[in-house]
Order: sequence, then C-alpha cells, then structure tokens
Amino acid sequence: MPLIDLPARALLRLPGQTDIAWAVFDPDWYLTSHPDAAARMQGAVPEEVLAFYLEFGQALGHSPNLFFDEAWHRRIYPKIAARVEEGEFASAYDAYCRGGSDRSPHWLFEELPYRRRYPDLTDAALVEGGVANGYDHYLRHGSREGRIGHPTFDAALYRAQLAADEVEAVERDGPFLHYLRRIASAGPEIRTSPYFAPAWYLARYPEVTEAIARREWLCSLHHYLCNATPTAFDPLPDFSEVYYLARYPDLVPVVEDGSFRNGYVHFLRHGVQEARSPSEPIDLAYYAALEEVRSDIEHGLAPDAFAHWLTIGRAKGLQPAPPIEERITEAQAKTLFRRKADMLRPLFGRAKLHFLSDRTASVSVVVVLHNRFALTMMALASLQASYPGDIELILVDSGSTDETRFIARYVDGATVLRFEDNVGFLRGCNAALNAVNTEAVLFLNNDVELAPGAVPLALQRLQSDPKIGAVGGKVVRTHGLLQEAGSIVWRDGSTTGYLRDESPLAPEANFVRDVDFCSGVFLLVRTDVLRALDGFDEAYAPAYYEDTDLCVRINAAGYRVVYDPSVMIHHLEYGSATSVRASEAEIGFRRNIFVRKHAAWLEMRPEPSGPGQLTARLSDTAKKRVLFIEDQLPLRSIGSGFVRSNDILQTMAALGYAVTVFPLLPTRFDLSAVYADMPDTVEVMHDRTLDQLQEFLLLRKGYYDVIWVERTHNLARIRPMLNHLAREQVLPPVILDSEAIAAVREAQVAAHDGAAYDLLAAVREEFAGVHDCARIIAVNGAEAALLHEVGLQAPAVLGHMRRPIPTPRPFARRTGMLFVGAMHRMDSPNYDSLCWFVDEVLPLVERALGWETRLTVVGYQGAEVSLDRFADHPRVTLRGAIATEPLYDSHKMFVAPTRIAAGTPYKVHEAASFGLPVVATELLQRQLGWDAGEDLLAAEATDTAGFADAIIRLHRDEALWQRLRSNALARLEREASPAHYAATLADLLGPATAEGRL
Repeated sequence: MPLIDLPARALLRLPGQTDIAWAVFDPDWYLTSHPDAAARMQGAVPEEVLAFYLEFGQALGHSPNLFFDEAWHRRIYPKIAARVEEGEFASAYDAYCRGGSDRSPHWLFEELPYRRRYPDLTDAALVEGGVANGYDHYLRHGSREGRIGHPTFDAALYRAQLAADEVEAVERDGPFLHYLRRIASAGPEIRTSPYFAPAWYLARYPEVTEAIARREWLCSLHHYLCNATPTAFDPLPDFSEVYYLARYPDLVPVVEDGSFRNGYVHFLRHGVQEARSPSEPIDLAYYAALEEVRSDIEHGLAPDAFAHWLTIGRAKGLQPAPPIEERITEAQAKTLFRRKADMLRPLFGRAKLHFLSDRTASVSVVVVLHNRFALTMMALASLQASYPGDIELILVDSGSTDETRFIARYVDGATVLRFEDNVGFLRGCNAALNAVNTEAVLFLNNDVELAPGAVPLALQRLQSDPKIGAVGGKVVRTHGLLQEAGSIVWRDGSTTGYLRDESPLAPEANFVRDVDFCSGVFLLVRTDVLRALDGFDEAYAPAYYEDTDLCVRINAAGYRVVYDPSVMIHHLEYGSATSVRASEAEIGFRRNIFVRKHAAWLEMRPEPSGPGQLTARLSDTAKKRVLFIEDQLPLRSIGSGFVRSNDILQTMAALGYAVTVFPLLPTRFDLSAVYADMPDTVEVMHDRTLDQLQEFLLLRKGYYDVIWVERTHNLARIRPMLNHLAREQVLPPVILDSEAIAAVREAQVAAHDGAAYDLLAAVREEFAGVHDCARIIAVNGAEAALLHEVGLQAPAVLGHMRRPIPTPRPFARRTGMLFVGAMHRMDSPNYDSLCWFVDEVLPLVERALGWETRLTVVGYQGAEVSLDRFADHPRVTLRGAIATEPLYDSHKMFVAPTRIAAGTPYKVHEAASFGLPVVATELLQRQLGWDAGEDLLAAEATDTAGFADAIIRLHRDEALWQRLRSNALARLEREASPAHYAATLADLLGPATAEGRL
C-alpha cells in the first residue's frame, strides 16, 4: 500500500508548511526555471505562484520543485503520461502524489533500488519515522548519511571533492540538494561516482559539451541519464555498450522492450554480480576471483569487483584480465582438444580398451564413426572411465579411410558394423539398433569427452520413472561455455540450445526438467520406445533434425524427455562434420522436412522472437511454478530454521511443483555444498541477491503461480517489489511462512531482563503488512493461536518433518551429553544456552557423575562466533559442524537448555528421531506440546538444579531412558511424518498442475 495517496493540490505546500521534502513548492525556483510562468506572475506572492502552478503549471508540464522532474517522469513512465493526457491526473507529479510514490521521481534517484539497498527502510520504519517514502527519507536523512540513491551519485565521494568554502552549504542543504543546485547554476561539474567519468565523457562526446553550453542539458551526467538514445553513449572508458550487447545478445530484447534503459543499467544491477565483462579488456569473472579483490570487497573497501577495478585495482596495477598466454578462444580450445586426442595415440596402441559384455550389460552404446580415429579413441576411453559396469558397445564404421578401419585392433568386446560408404549418423544408428540386446540405448558422438559418472547418472535418471523415454545432458563446448542445457523448438521449426554461450554454472542450467529435445551428442533412450518408433526417421538422412524429431515423437507417445545437468559432456562442436558451412546448409534442408511433418504440434509452440524462452525451456508447462524466497539458500548444515525450509523445498519438489529458490543474501557456500543439499529439480539462484530481485520479478512477471516467502522480515523487505507487481496486475498469490514469530523471542528476552513488553502489540506490528497474503503459516499451534488473537484469520500450521530412524546402540554402551545448535552470532540463543549450561548446570552434573560427565558440542558457527572460552574445559569437547548421526548413536542423551526461542525446536525432533532421549527447558517443551516425563524431561530455564537433576536421573535410569525414547519416536510418527507434511503442503499450495496451462 502506498504511504501517501493525496492529490497534488492537497499535498503541495509552501516552505515551512510540510515536512515532506518533495512536497515543498519552491516559488523562487519555479519562476526561475519556468520563464513563461515568471512572465505572467511578476510581483506575485508565493501563495499566488503556488496557485498558478496548481491551476495552469501542471497542464503546462512544469516541475513544482528541484526534486521532481516532470518531463523526465512522463518520458520514463509513458502509461502515466497517457493518463495525464486523458485527464485522469493533472500532471505526472499529481500521479506521483496519488499513490505513485514508489516510482522514481527524478533522474538521479531510484525509489525501489533505494529501498532494496537499505532493508531497514520498511514501510513500518518509514511510518514510524514520519517520512512519506524512500525519496523523502533520502532527502531528509539518507543523503546526509551517505546512503546511495542512484549508482551514479555517491554523496561521500561528492562531498570529498568540494572546496573548503562549500562545506558549510553542503552540510546545510545535504549533498544531493547541493549538487542539484550546483548543476542548475551551471557550476563546474565534478565526479559523483566511480561509475561515471564526466571529464572523459565530455572529451569523448564533444557535441554534449556544446549542448550543455546551450543549456539543453544541465551537465554530462544529466545528458547520459536522460538522452533519447541511451545505447549510443558509454559512461566511462571501462564500459562499452556495443561490446556488452554483442557479447551478451540475450540482453538485446530486454533493452529494446524498455526493461532496461541500456546495457549499462543491466550491468550495474545484474551484470556485475553475474561477472559479465563490461568491455573487451576486462574479464570481470577473472578479476573478481583474484584473492586481493575478494579480500578488499569482504572488508568493505569496494562494493563490487567493477568498482574495485575503477577505484583500487587500476591504481595498484592489477590485471583486469588473464595474461595473453592464458586467454583461450574457442578455436584455440578446439585445437587443444584435438591435440590432446592426438597425443594419446601411442597409448591407444599399447593399451587396448576392453568392453567385454556377457549379455548382462544394462546399456548399449552406439557410436557412428567416420574417420577422426584419435577423437574416437579418446571418446571411448572417457566412456569406459565414466561407467564401471558392462557396456554393449556397437561401433558403426561409416566409410572411414583412416585407422578407424582397424578399430577392432584397439577395442576389445565391441560389435563393429562396417559400411564401405559414409551412410551418415542417422542410418548408422538405425543399423546398430538391430544389434541392441539391452533395455537402453545411448547414442554418443565420437567427438566428445564424458565427465565422471555421465553414463550411470543418465541410466539412474532413465530408470527413476517408467514414463521417462529419453535423457540428455549438459553439453559444454571446448572453451568451457554451454552448447546447450536442453533444447527448445520454436513455432517456425527453428531450434535453440538453451543457454548457449552461458556458463555451465548458471543456475538456469543446473536443474532437472522436461524439455523439447536433447541433442544426439548424448541421448539415452529406452530400447522398447525406440523400436516402437522405428528408430530415427530416415527422411532426415544422413543427419540433422533426426534427434529433434525423435524426441518430439517420444513425447507424443506419452513419454518424457528429461534434461539432467549432472550428465555433462564436453563436445568438440562440429568435430565430426566436414565443414561448418555444409552442416548449416544441411540443417536448413532438414528443418523444412521437420516443419511439414509436425505442423500441428508446432502451432502450439511459442514464437522465437518473443520473450518465451523462460517457459519454452520447460516442455511440461502444466506444472505449478513456485518462487521460494528465503534469507539465504537453506542448507541443512546452517540450522536456525533452514533445515525446515529445506524440508519444505524437498517436499514441494517431490509433490511435482516447479520451484525456484531465491536467496536475499549472498551465497557463502561452495556450489558443491549447495547442490548436495538442494532437490535436483529445483532451480537454485545461487548467484542472485536482494539487489537483483526486482528485475528478476519483472523479467519473470506472469511466470510464477505462487510466491512463497520465508520469514516475516523478508516479506517486509520485498514489499515494495510486490506492490509494483500488484499495480501491474501480475502479482500471483503470496504465501507467508512466518517460520517463527520474532516478537515471541523478544518477549522472552524482555522477561529475562525484567523489562515490560506488550507481546500482542509487538505481534501486530510484526505482521502489519501481511493482510493481503493468500495464506499465513505458523510453525506450531501456539503461534497460530497468537496470530489468530491479533486478528489474522485461519493461520495454517506447518511444523517439522522428521522420519524416525532410531540408532541401534543400547543404553549401557552409550555415554555423555550431546548439544547441537547453530550459532550465527555471539548474541544467538544457542550461544546463550550453551554458556548457561556450561557455567551453571554442568558443575552440578559433574558433582554427581564425576568422570562420566562429558558434553559434546556440535553445530555451525558464524564467522564472528568464538567458542574459545570452552576450548580448555575438561568436560567439553567442541566438534564444529560435522555429521551428527554417529554422535546420536554414541551419546546417552541430548540436552537443549534453550532460554530464548520462537517457533518449534527442530533439534529436539532430530535428536528424538535418532532415538536419543531429550532433556530440555520447559520453554521448548511447551513449544513442542510434548508431555514432560513421558516424551522428554524438562525444567524451567531458571531452575538450574532441576535441569541438572533431570540429566542425572536419565543417566542412571535405563527404564526411563527406554520410555522416553519410545514415546518420542511415536510422537514423531504421529506429528512429523513425511506423508502428513506432504498433505499439509499440498493443501496450502493446491494442485501441482496449474489450471488452464495444460
């Protein structure tokens, strides 16, 4: 909801009559800036000038003050300009006042990026601070505080360059207003940001200097940000529009359709984080990976790698790109690939490859050969290394004239079919089909090198669902960029290798999905399906479009064609073709055949010129698509509610929803750790943060059916973005999963400190902006009841999922206490509980149990967390973030001495699932709703002796231990089973198939 929604007539006031900075009408500035008004208002008092503006000036397109640029606003927001022309609004400024104050008012301030950049500026915080919107905050406070309202204006940099006699004025007015007055009075232009170089710009574009002299523009920055041909000008020598848009052609459509003003806007918002190169001399991915650069950014010396180069790296002589000898073009990479194969020839002569099969093989591999002996042998060697099982290898020699004719000398166990002439890939594959004796056939090019596990992973995928008819993989060209991550067929019959020329690490390339087709470079097909379809259609002989046609027919027969990014293939593109030109000609001819054959199906495909690649990358368009937003990627190792988030993702994926997970904070974990913890069908945006979310939502508007937001504070952070989508009527239903109510935790802190705290008032404030959410979720019944008490209707409950897997070791062979908890900061509840337990409880336990007293501490530690105070404790062992299952089997009990907590303690559920009885505070016992003495032992957090006594009793009483263990396991079966969890999620999200998109 907009914080301000009044017409300009009601809002605009003279100086001293309003606190809203952009709502102050400056009559002197107005008359100076609008000579036509000045001519008619000679001798008028301020009230009369204001009245003139409201009555006539708005219709004349005048700006009311220095802070709002009427002409620019109408140009940037053409829909607003149209509504002004239609008479709905008196002016763009009037529209801005009437609920449009989350739009950018001036060419040097961006409202939504400002709010995103500073997450403390929530709606509630602005209301409490008495400011109207982000711009009002910036004008009153942000500019003086050094906050950034636009990438090209850094208040601190501007202030640092001013002369001594200007300091007083800048302190009085604030840097932003001072700058606007400076350029309005034609003062000397100085640099305001590392991202724009005014002196270079004027030297590069002398016509701009002349235009400024004619007062057509205020300054070079004004021209750059407001000119009508934004892609025709570069902001500084380190960025080239021509290079950037040519290097990344995927950006051309979004620049042309106005999503981004030019390539530089995209680069600053996204490209820097994506490590795209701004100009030919700068390899930003290389530069950002330099240890010195990473260290400087981590220590706050620069906001990003590009700014580091501009402000630090160039002056220090750092290299913005690899040395010449380390740069490899695709042509060079292809040469190296061929040389590698060539160098292996002596080895192939001395050590045969063995593919012996006693008809127990699970896969037949068909390779059609036409010369390229060395490449063939390297491909076969990688095939053997990729798959440890038996392979039925069928080699088709299609009229070779090199050493390939004698391939049997070098490969044992293969079936060799020989043709005197070159019959081509298609006919060779069909001939081989008659020799197949296994349930799956892999068609494999002879100009590839398989990554580890490619074949077994593809077989595993094929066997995971009887409705999967074919599997393909991630095809990477020799220089390390993608050839395809699955492929798309367009309405005109043309095809696109999805993400061609992008990094194989791109999030969009690294999730399993159904696709139109995967190329015959590596295509694993069920034999019975292949034979039912009579193999490849020989109308496409000798090659090209046969794999596309086959996959379309497989899908039409009711089977899925699946892209699996774990199956990776390095491909020497066109390595088996006689020439690139001949291959392209043949492709065009076969395309015409394909179009005639599949005309009806193609009518349902998207146009290649539209923005349809996002949906076209999925052949199964009926799946309901969910955008899952969380603080950070929910890896299980970091605890603190992220295990529960991970379980939600796992269950969504298992239910068949198409899920994208988007973290608001930078990803700090290695990609191996990330993908080890994520479902393989989930798109993981590991290279994005809050700063990129607005554009991500706009680029994907209409794509998602549901936005699922984890944690209430994250909803507040993204609220302006959701409001923007709502105004464009493309906001899908939003589900808020509160995870835990922060006010509950704050109330416990207040009680611990003896301070007063109004819990209900705090909960109302925390959930003030959630009433338009489709569903609101609490983690337990108690918190759901609290939400209901403050007026939120029918909150759902989604707790934890935990399958009982009790460890086998008996009571007598166990010893010691186990503490598990993530500690992200020194003020975390887990750190507080560990200190209390070690300082207060452990001495009492040791007094009774003596040498048997042993506490093991396990869990994730944030960078700022130190456990040094426990390092030398004789009864404490610090283990860090390690696998916990063996510890659950060896310890006698689990202790959860938590004194401050909201939500439901997952760690108790986890310990109980392994059959380890729990001693916890009564706070956790109440959150769980478990029975003290039956499901766990509990004591108040203020009862140190009671907590110690519970530990001692459990240590000594095997019957009690067995009872607690059995009862807790039964609790989990009733309350936290995967089936119950899946049913709850399905009820919240609705059917996994979206209506109307079948």
